[in-house]
Amino acid sequence: MYLLIRPLGSTAFRWGGVSSILLSGSISTGFFEPLPLPSTIYGLLKYAYIVNGLGQEPPRFRGPVLYAEGEGKTAVCVSLYPQSLYCNVDGEAKIVKIEEDIYERRIGVALNRTSKTVKEGYIYMEKMLDLHSLTSALVGGEPKKYGVLVEVLDEDKEKIKKLDGFVAPFGGESRPAVITVEDNVTWKKVGKRLLASPAIIDDGDEKQVTWRDDQTDKKSVEFETVEGTDNDKVTYRLISLGFEGNKRLPMVLALMPTVEIKGDYNDAIGKYTDRGWGSVVVL
Repeated sequence: MYLLIRPLGSTAFRWGGVSSILLSGSISTGFFEPLPLPSTIYGLLKYAYIVNGLGQEPPRFRGPVLYAEGEGKTAVCVSLYPQSLYCNVDGEAKIVKIEEDIYERRIGVALNRTSKTVKEGYIYMEKMLDLHSLTSALVGGEPKKYGVLVEVLDEDKEKIKKLDGFVAPFGGESRPAVITVEDNVTWKKVGKRLLASPAIIDDGDEKQVTWRDDQTDKKSVEFETVEGTDNDKVTYRLISLGFEGNKRLPMVLALMPTVEIKGDYNDAIGKYTDRGWGSVVVL
């Protein structure tokens, strides 16, 4: 079972950021990507579960990917860091570079979450992306359906179905997005097993990553760079796992998407896979 999350307008997906202290205050900007981090998906699903009385913990999921159905054409894309997508458009591989002029740039002032007033001198910049325009270009016309797609791995399908049509805050500035339950999603495969979200690991090099969960022995998986990309470099980054309540979770080492995974890893690699990190998608 799948959930298709469609933003109701332009939205921003921030993958980290930087702050600069000026005489006038703090200016914050960030690194923006065409797909959200798993922590963004986790936050949306947790909100949806709590508000709908379905529990405190959201379902396990795999993804995200960008999905669009047009007139006789389907596109499925995974993140190709930085600021690119590796897409399967009707069984043909395609690399899409998200050019700077595609983003809508907006400036705002930070909000005090307690008093709901602005913080004087704290300015931030967001780069918003219109997924409707992006997916229209991928499928060559008006998409019949589009959005951020995740596969739900929990077995309680009746509970998942209660999310259909629910509108929840999503991405930068908590812009609204509607959730649609999709029973079955298929596409023509190009035959690549790709990393769709950053994999949280302990160590890595140009060909292999290793990690150790609290309850498991040391694990490893081999990978290779994806043929057709601009360079063959493997990217590692320190990345935040997001927030739990009002507390920021620790920074961790991550293998950034995408690479082609070798072996039989069809679900996920690395740590925190129940929250979408290290998702592997057969594209």
